[in-house]
Amino acid sequence: MGSASSSYRVIHLDVDGRIQKVVFSRFCSPCDIKELFCTALGVPRNTNLSLLDSSGAMVSIDPTMPHNTERLPYRVVPMTGGQLADKEELFQNVLTQVAEQFSRAFKINELKTEVTNRLAMLEKRVELEGMKVVEIDKCRKDIKKLREEMASRNNSNFLEDTKKLTPRRDVPSYPKYMLSEQTIDALKKPAFDVWLWEANEYHLSKETVKALRLPTFDAWQWEPNEMLSCLEHMYHDLGLVKEFNINPITLKRWLLCIHDNYKNNPFHNFRHCFCVTQMMYSMICLCSLQEKFTQVEILILMTAAVCHDLDHPGFNNTYQVNAKTELAVRYNDISPLENHHCAVAFQIFSQPDCNIFSNFDPEAFKLIRQGTITLILATDMARHGEILDSFKQKVDKLTTQMKSTSPV
Repeated sequence: MGSASSSYRVIHLDVDGRIQKVVFSRFCSPCDIKELFCTALGVPRNTNLSLLDSSGAMVSIDPTMPHNTERLPYRVVPMTGGQLADKEELFQNVLTQVAEQFSRAFKINELKTEVTNRLAMLEKRVELEGMKVVEIDKCRKDIKKLREEMASRNNSNFLEDTKKLTPRRDVPSYPKYMLSEQTIDALKKPAFDVWLWEANEYHLSKETVKALRLPTFDAWQWEPNEMLSCLEHMYHDLGLVKEFNINPITLKRWLLCIHDNYKNNPFHNFRHCFCVTQMMYSMICLCSLQEKFTQVEILILMTAAVCHDLDHPGFNNTYQVNAKTELAVRYNDISPLENHHCAVAFQIFSQPDCNIFSNFDPEAFKLIRQGTITLILATDMARHGEILDSFKQKVDKLTTQMKSTSPV
C-alpha cells in the first residue's frame, strides 16, 4: 500500500524572484489548481494564467503537470487584456457557429433534451471563461431564441398526419404499367448485393462478380409508380389475389397507403421496402418455396417484407433507447422500431378499404397477424445472432436426420 503523500503533488513557482512551494491533491480540478496559483501570485482568482517552464514552453495547469524542483521552478504569467479579448472573440465565434449548426440540424422532438443539456453547458463555459457581462447577456438571448425555435419545431409526434392512414378513394391514382416479359423475368432474379453476399463466402471480389455477368435485378432504375405496379404484379403472379379472393382495388389502395407511410429517409424509405420485397419474391421463385410452404405462409412472407420498416423515423433502436424517445418509452426499450412498424401496419389493415385480409375468418386472420408480427420483430439486428444460431441448429438437426434415414 502506498503512502498518503502519494496523493499530493508539489509544484515550485517563481513569484517575483522568490520560490513559492505549492502543494495540492492529485484529485484537485484544473480550476482549483489555477485558483491556488492565483493566490500564490497575489492576483484575483478569476485571472487567466499562463504557466511556463525553464525553456519557455507552456505547461498545462492540471493535476498531471510534470513535477519540477526548486532549481527549475515554473514561471506564472497573468494573461494580458489583449489576449483575453482574443479569447473572448474566439469563444463568441465558436458559440455562434454551434448555434447555427443546432438551428439547421436538429428538428425533431427526440433531440430536445440533448440540445438543452448542451446549451446549458455552453452557458456555463461562457461564464467560466470570463466573458464580459454584455456578451454573456447577448449569448443568453441567442440561446433563448434558439430554444424557442426548437420548441416551435418540436410539437410533432409519430403519425401526426392522420391523413396518411386514410385510404385513397381515387384509385387507381398511379398509372397501370404493362410490364414487359423482360421486366417480369428480371423481377424473379436477386439484386446485385445478394450475389455479393454469396460471393463473399468464396472470397470473390466485387469486380469478379461483375465480370461473371450474373443475372441480377436493378432496383434503382424504377420510379415510385413503377415500383407500386411491380409489387401489385408480385401478389397476382404468386396467385395470392386469386387464392384469397383479394379485391384488386383494395390491393391498390393498400399499396398506396404503404407508400405514403414510408418516410423520405436516406435508407429506410419506400425503395428499401421495394428492394426487400423483391428479394423475398425472387427467393420464393428461385427456391420453389410455393412447393414447400402453404399459400398463407407465402402471403405472410410477402406482407411482412412490404411492412417491415413502415414509418421508420431514420434513427436506430440504440438511439431510441439512449434518447428515451416516445417509442422507447412506449415499448419499454424492447425493439421499439420493429414494434412500431407492426403497429402502423395493422393500423392500416384496420381501415376496411385497405384490408387485404377482409375475406379471412377471425382465426385465420389471427394466424396471419401473429406470423407477420413474428417476422417483422425478427428484423431487429440485436436478435440476429440469436436467430442465426437457432437456424444453424435446426439445419444441423435436419442434416443429421436426413443422413440417418438415407439408404446406404
